[in-house]
Amino acid sequence: MITGMSNADEKGGGIDDSNGGSHTLTCPFCSETELRTFGRNSLRCDDCGGVLGGALLETLKGIISLPDAAGGHACECGHPEMRCLPDNVYRCPACGSEVTPISAPVSWKSPDHTEAYWCGWLDGRFGEPEWFTNNVRLAKWEGSSDRLDYYRGHRAGQEARQRKIRLVEAS
Repeated sequence: MITGMSNADEKGGGIDDSNGGSHTLTCPFCSETELRTFGRNSLRCDDCGGVLGGALLETLKGIISLPDAAGGHACECGHPEMRCLPDNVYRCPACGSEVTPISAPVSWKSPDHTEAYWCGWLDGRFGEPEWFTNNVRLAKWEGSSDRLDYYRGHRAGQEARQRKIRLVEAS
């Protein structure tokens, strides 16, 4: 049962948080208007008619009672802020996990091949087997040299997949 329903505000319904403050909620169904109190322990949207109550309202109350993250990059472990190292890697001082930026160089991509090759390699290695006539990722490469690189990468990725399958079957 929700004990923190706010009925005092005539404008709209809300949920009281653990700090004594009250939060008004926007309708999760239409995202247009604030919810209003509707009966006991429920809220209703005047625009779409959606009603929130029970478990969903309990969940929202639990979310509202969580403390705000102090930093810009909170960690999954609950630590409020990960620290940015000089190489733009974020590291959590509590659990030691690291988040690298998407632009960071990766060790498996050698500079000997083009971006089209590596996209083809990833599709061949991890993607679903499909005919090239239906491959939308191949169609994004407009130049003939890029398409050829994609095909070569795809073939190399499929060979890597087959090697792994053979290793699993042998063990």
